[in-house]
Amino acid sequence: MAGGKIRKEKGKPSSQHTPYQGGISFHKSKGQHILKNPLLVDTIVQKSGIKTTDVVLEIGPGTGNLTKKLLEAGKKVIAVEIDPRMVLELNKRFQGTPSSRLTVIQGDVLKTELPYFDICVANIPYQISSPLTFKLLKHQPAFRCAIIMFQREFAMRLVAQPGDKLYCRLTVNTQLHARISHLLKVGRNNFTPPPKLILPWYGLSLKARHEVIKGVGWILRLFTE
Repeated sequence: MAGGKIRKEKGKPSSQHTPYQGGISFHKSKGQHILKNPLLVDTIVQKSGIKTTDVVLEIGPGTGNLTKKLLEAGKKVIAVEIDPRMVLELNKRFQGTPSSRLTVIQGDVLKTELPYFDICVANIPYQISSPLTFKLLKHQPAFRCAIIMFQREFAMRLVAQPGDKLYCRLTVNTQLHARISHLLKVGRNNFTPPPKLILPWYGLSLKARHEVIKGVGWILRLFTE
């Protein structure tokens, strides 16, 4: 699937595939773009390589369309969401789910002390791409994989090579700790509201100290085993 594209399926979706939005209005200015394509959600979960014993950290769960699938795949989901409206919707949607399976944390992920997790999946606003990347790269104990959505401009800087126009300090610092490869591109119509740009998903494979940490992908996929 490397380098492939996920496109919105034509035709009217069936009721069982209708994305849950909870009647919330989303703010583009805050980088709120909610995943609505069930095919894309399934692909992300599949590419994440989640095991039934995994604790999954989800950053920016929104109304929980991806959260639902992560709960089905892993042992537990820890969701970090800054918008209190989204937190209310998550609590309402997953009411009755025990805390041993789902924990929702309201707060800024950049200021939050992250708990232990095996896999990270994140749909984040462009503004925090760089600080979140480095926060994850420094995280201890090491996790196995992180899956993060980046807009094209930022993603291209991460994978730039010496001599490329986009090669910069961010490129050098990131590639010092991670191997990066392209996983897939996601069309704007897979989101509500649709963003201006196509959003490639990237996967980073981490290198801890002198030890190579395996990985692949372009959905911030960070591997540490």
